[in-house]
Amino acid sequence: MIDPKMPEDKAVYQRSGDFVVFNQLAVKIEMDSVSNDDYYGWLDDMTARIGDLVPGARIAEKAEARTAPPLNTAIYYDTEDFRILRTGALLRTSCNKITHAFCAFKAAQDDHNVRRDHRYVFDGEEKVTIQAAPDSPEAVAIVRRLLARTDIDHPGLFLEREYGIPRNELVPTVRLDDYRYTFFVWLDQQDALRCSIDRAFVTNLRLPSEERDRRPVSEVELAIYPRISEEIAQDPRVVQLIKVLSTELCDRFDTRITSDIKYQRAGTALGMGGR
Repeated sequence: MIDPKMPEDKAVYQRSGDFVVFNQLAVKIEMDSVSNDDYYGWLDDMTARIGDLVPGARIAEKAEARTAPPLNTAIYYDTEDFRILRTGALLRTSCNKITHAFCAFKAAQDDHNVRRDHRYVFDGEEKVTIQAAPDSPEAVAIVRRLLARTDIDHPGLFLEREYGIPRNELVPTVRLDDYRYTFFVWLDQQDALRCSIDRAFVTNLRLPSEERDRRPVSEVELAIYPRISEEIAQDPRVVQLIKVLSTELCDRFDTRITSDIKYQRAGTALGMGGR
């Protein structure tokens, strides 16, 4: 039984310069055995019914959401003995060739499905280098320089403070290429949720390049919109939406909510140690 709750006494989203803290309420549902056609049949049903299930709710999609999903690439970092993998936390870079490149530390979720996400946003030549080849030696060097710094807030410091894992021991571990098919849920015409089915392919970066293969991992993420207004964030219908959508999805496909993040599921799919 899940018990999602909005983060208490904390802003959902805060930005200071290049550093962002996002207290994300989200539920993840395994979708490896469900086709896109079947999933979109469910989503079309939900689009027609959601206003009856949660008054004031509406599901919206961008015009190209189903045909041209963005490709985001994440590089997960860990110690040689996979100490982060065991915690349910992560430290990774994430990039899209057009829109963004950042480094993030996410703590393990709390009892109410909230995860604290600390991000350092790259710009300039560092951003371009990571976007071009996120697991290249040049991109890895940029990340390691960031993690070594003590003059600014950055994800490595928060990892070290929270779990005692030395940030200078981290090396690239998993590459995840993620096609994200997104839909949004509005309440009274205001952003409430940003949801997606993620079709990802994972690779073990610890192996020599000629021995690597790609394994699929799929999930639906039902999450609050990052820049949700304070008014909507306090509305109990936000949590109701997450509960309704997750129940309808699990019942339709006989699947399950998972507390494992993509990094942990990648580790399982690739037969990596540490769990």
